[in-house]
Amino acid sequence: MLYLGERVLRIEAGQAASFSTMTPHALRSDRGPAEILIILDHNGERCHLGT
Repeated sequence: MLYLGERVLRIEAGQAASFSTMTPHALRSDRGPAEILIILDHNGERCHLGT
C-alpha cells in the first residue's frame, strides 16, 4: 500500500508509482514480505535543499 497524502493506493507486483517526495508518504505491505525498488534523482534533492 502506498499512503500518499490523503490517498491510499494499492501498488501490485510489476507496477510503479512516481510522486513528489515533498508529499507526505509511507509504504506498507499488507500481504507479507515485499521487495521495493526506490529510485531517487537530483530533482528530489533540489526540492529538499532549496536554492
